[in-house]
Amino acid sequence: MSVADRERLAREARVVGLRDFTTPSLEAVERRRWQLWTVVLVVMGGLAAGMSLVAVGGESPVTTGVFRFAAVRLGLVLLTLAFALYVMEKEVHLRRLTRMLMDERVLTAALSNRLKELAALAAVGRAVNSVLDLEAVLDIILSSSLELLEGSSGSVMLLEGEKELRAVCVRGSAHAKGARVRVGEGVAGYVVEHREALLISGLADRERFRNLVEHDPPVESAVCVPLINRDEILGVLNVNGDAARVFTEYDLRALTLFAEHAAVSIANARLYEVERTHVAELVELDRMKSEFIATVSHELRTPLTSILGSVQTLQRRQLAPELVADFLGTIERQGHRLLRLIEEILDVQRNAAAPKLTCTTVDVAEALEHVLRAEAAVGRNVLSHVPRGLFVEADPEALERIMINLIDNAFVHGSDQVEVEVEGDDSEMVRLSVLDRGPGIPAGDADRIFDRFSRGARVSSPGMGLGLYLVRTLAENQGGTVVVADRPGGGAAFHVLLPASTRAPIETRR
Repeated sequence: MSVADRERLAREARVVGLRDFTTPSLEAVERRRWQLWTVVLVVMGGLAAGMSLVAVGGESPVTTGVFRFAAVRLGLVLLTLAFALYVMEKEVHLRRLTRMLMDERVLTAALSNRLKELAALAAVGRAVNSVLDLEAVLDIILSSSLELLEGSSGSVMLLEGEKELRAVCVRGSAHAKGARVRVGEGVAGYVVEHREALLISGLADRERFRNLVEHDPPVESAVCVPLINRDEILGVLNVNGDAARVFTEYDLRALTLFAEHAAVSIANARLYEVERTHVAELVELDRMKSEFIATVSHELRTPLTSILGSVQTLQRRQLAPELVADFLGTIERQGHRLLRLIEEILDVQRNAAAPKLTCTTVDVAEALEHVLRAEAAVGRNVLSHVPRGLFVEADPEALERIMINLIDNAFVHGSDQVEVEVEGDDSEMVRLSVLDRGPGIPAGDADRIFDRFSRGARVSSPGMGLGLYLVRTLAENQGGTVVVADRPGGGAAFHVLLPASTRAPIETRR
């Protein structure tokens, strides 16, 4: 209240006799009005009795000489009029004082609500500046909105995709965290679909809100506002009242203003999470790049050193034929090893960019026959159990690459014999298994051995850790998957599941 308003109140208070109050209370003014009307009743009663006495005095011989004078009657009338004017003046001032005090109370209540709103907005501001964790920001937003509207329960629901809302923060409600509502259904879905705030008094209209979510006890007063940032709707903010709290249009406006700041907080928290994830990915990529360079440098240097050493020995010395053959074999083996490393790097690059696979119906037995023949040519002991008549929807070259990498992984990691098995199952998938008798896969390595540049803890043989990564990538790009398990008796069992095909291949590979 301004200084001028306080001076006006003080003047009105002095006029009606409230001299002890600089700013009188509404109760004191009402008490003074009762006092004034009590005096009015007493005085008017006395005057009425006097007027009656004058009228009756006209019949009495004692009063005939006194009360028949017109001046006496006129004096009573004037006294009555003067008192009536005095009472009217005081009543006018008391009414004016009452209106001013009531206006003051209304303004004080409005100011109090405004201060609560500003405090809640300040809390959201602090959340933006000091807390960027999304969960913490949502908790501050919901608790501040409940405090602002004195609500009994509420929730923050965020949009996931384009058609579904999920309750990510809930307080004081049986509406469980994680509950989902489709856009257009229920109160929250309606608000998102129409982008307008809603004030609900009484039970919600089931004809207006499709598939309304049940609450126990039922919610009879609620405010639901959209969370919009830069014209993008993020979700809704719900605040529910109880039997003692019925929301008004003022509450709706206050929560709508609050939601504008809350939406900015949520958008900033989400952006922070995205940036934090991006930074973590960049750090990981930098680590992988450094590890890749170190690994490639080491792996390429080893075969090149062997090749160059063998060539220099052959050039400088006259060796026996058997020694020449031995050195040439070393050159050939290291050359194949170098070629395999380069092919793995190129395969990783192609699959990381955009794998180009052409899936068709492939005869599994025929595709594996080429792989097994190549393995036998280099002296590897591979036992096969591949029945005829099994077909998969796959890319022929990718399928061969998967099996080559799995077999190569088994031999490189210490197995002297590998088994290949193929069988169909009841889930319309064909399972291709590579079984070895190597050191096996430790429990902690089962998930990460399929990552790029990852090698098991028990692996001491050379390699860049790309083979199994390519196996998983190629399998998933063909609609399949790959899993690893311990083999009974020792070793590892790799299982590749690919979609089965009931059609015969159009062309038979030769």
